[in-house]
Amino acid sequence: MKKLFVLFAAATLFVGVQACKSHTEEEATDVTETTEATVDSALNTVVEATETAADSVTAAAKGAASETKDAVKDAATATADAAKDAAKEVKDAVKK
Repeated sequence: MKKLFVLFAAATLFVGVQACKSHTEEEATDVTETTEATVDSALNTVVEATETAADSVTAAAKGAASETKDAVKDAATATADAAKDAAKEVKDAVKK
């Protein structure tokens, strides 16, 4: 009778351990799949944010380049006008 009880207890313990192992492996697989999905989602979000930022920087740089070009033209025109005015004043001063 004792042998039968010990054999039953050992069998129950063995089945319990195997069930825990299987359950743990399933949970580990679920965690791995969830982690992979989360990492993929985060990576996609980072890539999209980087692309958006790059587009914004490119647009800002183009705008700044256009504004700089316009400012340089305005400065060149103002300098030319000032030089003409100065030359005219020198010419008038020399005549007097």
